[in-house]
Amino acid sequence: MPRYLVCLDPQPAQDGSCAQTAWMEVGGIAQYLPTVEQANVVGSLFFASLLTIAAAKRILKPPRHL
Repeated sequence: MPRYLVCLDPQPAQDGSCAQTAWMEVGGIAQYLPTVEQANVVGSLFFASLLTIAAAKRILKPPRHL
């Protein structure tokens, strides 16, 4: 994980210097990706919503007879 030096002062000086600094570790892109369990839930809900929309469209839209 990359580390960044951050300023902990409530109001840093005008010249950009800080009295208190600390190193913070920032996570990579892998920490923002969903787990397999979360992806399965989202995928199944998305598919169910598509099926619901298709069914509602078919039920609510009257057929055209020419």
